[in-house]
Amino acid sequence: MNIEGSVAVVTGANRGLGRAYTEALLAGGAAKVYAAARNPSAISDTRLTPIRLDVTSPIDIAAAIKVHART
Repeated sequence: MNIEGSVAVVTGANRGLGRAYTEALLAGGAAKVYAAARNPSAISDTRLTPIRLDVTSPIDIAAAIKVHART
């Protein structure tokens, strides 16, 4: 898989596997990594773009798509 220059969204990015995925994507040269979490203030890595997202909430999903679909 070619990660360099890609754009990715990682759910649960503030801990555990999600955090490991963000690190791997950045190390692989991803152009932009959206770090999704219920509490985006928990994302402190400035290389990530934090977004509020609870994947069980249709309202959160719609808002994330609306705000970040073209960025």
